[in-house]
Amino acid sequence: MASSLRFRGAASGLRYWSRRQRPAATSLAAVCSRSMASKTPVGFIGLGNMGNPMAKNLMKHGYPLIIYDVFPDACKEFQDAGEQVVSSPADVAEKADRIITMLPTSINAIEAYSGANGILKKVKKGSLLIDSSTIDPAISKELAKEAEKMGAVFMDAPVSGDF
Repeated sequence: MASSLRFRGAASGLRYWSRRQRPAATSLAAVCSRSMASKTPVGFIGLGNMGNPMAKNLMKHGYPLIIYDVFPDACKEFQDAGEQVVSSPADVAEKADRIITMLPTSINAIEAYSGANGILKKVKKGSLLIDSSTIDPAISKELAKEAEKMGAVFMDAPVSGDF
């Protein structure tokens, strides 16, 4: 008797679970389609050996890009693909709330963030700044402090290697 009660309980639980999964699957599809439709631009600064493939991957997955590189030729391929190219890191910060930097040296990172036309000149409060440059950790900490003063979030996410 007890085993038949358990079986019936399990069967009704299975029916309950099955009924609940259909609406969940439907709502999951709705959420996924909304997230695809709401992809906001990502700023990307530094299109060298590492940055170029990273930016291409974002582009491939449908993220609109706001691009800057000190070498205008590095931007041409992205511009030809319809991505927006701007003339300074500050212009990237003005147009994007999420910015990834992939720069070769600490000096380049300091210039991109704190220079005369740096990100921190026009960064918006609440912006996410992801620095994937492989630079001196002390420089990253200093840049993080400066970004925090401006109300932005700075994440140090260094990448090493080459493509």
